[in-house]
Amino acid sequence: MLLGVGAVAIPSLSHAQAWPDRPLRFVVPYVPGGSTDTSSRIVAEKLAVLLGQPVVIENKAGGGTIIGTELVARAKPDGYTMLLTPAALIANAAFGVKVPYDIDRDLVPVVGFVDLAVLLAAANDAPFKSVAELLAQARAQPGRAIPYASAGVGSLTHLWGEFVKAKMKLPLEHVGYKGSADALKDVIAGHVPLFSDVLVPTATSIRAGKLRGLAVATRERVALLPDVPTVGEAGLPGTECTIPFGVSVPAGTPPEVVSRLNAAFNEALADTTVRARLVDLGFLPVGGTPEAYARVIAAEVARWREVIREANIPAPN
Repeated sequence: MLLGVGAVAIPSLSHAQAWPDRPLRFVVPYVPGGSTDTSSRIVAEKLAVLLGQPVVIENKAGGGTIIGTELVARAKPDGYTMLLTPAALIANAAFGVKVPYDIDRDLVPVVGFVDLAVLLAAANDAPFKSVAELLAQARAQPGRAIPYASAGVGSLTHLWGEFVKAKMKLPLEHVGYKGSADALKDVIAGHVPLFSDVLVPTATSIRAGKLRGLAVATRERVALLPDVPTVGEAGLPGTECTIPFGVSVPAGTPPEVVSRLNAAFNEALADTTVRARLVDLGFLPVGGTPEAYARVIAAEVARWREVIREANIPAPN
């Protein structure tokens, strides 16, 4: 779903008419080649046309996205350095992880970028082939734990698993891994029956028949997995969850520059070709105002902080 995106005219600037007069850098706190990196490059191509200057992707992975985020938080606030704001920023804030920047003081939101759907999948040899069968098994064997894998303790997919567990009163037991790839291998091998993960790249394994998709945590079905029901359709109402990525700039960036960046991103995300390429990768283009993205961050931090408190989840190491 495209939220708040329209053909927004790029506003004129009052005292910053010359901006931009040189290339911009878009810092992506992930390694090159992944789907998130690719999505940034797709939009950067369109931004360069709209702004009349090259937009250079700068990959700064490391520290669970902290290195790249700090780089932008400490950058000169002139509008030439942008951050693909990672979802890890939300998890860190919810856990109260000590980081070398303050997300409220050091960064200014520009726009919601893309959302990535969360999904529930099962091993092919799991004793349930649908959410209905999973719920039936839980009722038939009360108190017997059903293991589920995630990318790791404290990941948003782990927190979502705990949210589903509490809301649906399911006897789920978390099995944390050091990354989604390791978890995926064990679920495919049948070592763990359930998997809480993001759509990309796990959808590829589901489409290849290596896993069974039980539900996607969206309100509408996703194009990559049109045959997999939503959580509402599958029997997990009220457990919708997408992982938000956004764009931020250093605090102190002139408001008129933030406004122009916001308009350019909205126009890029509304472009038919850009949107189609993002959807094909499994992303949901977002857009909207800086204030809307700020509200998303605040709401997500509050939501997961409550899950952490109720489930007594320790902060990740």
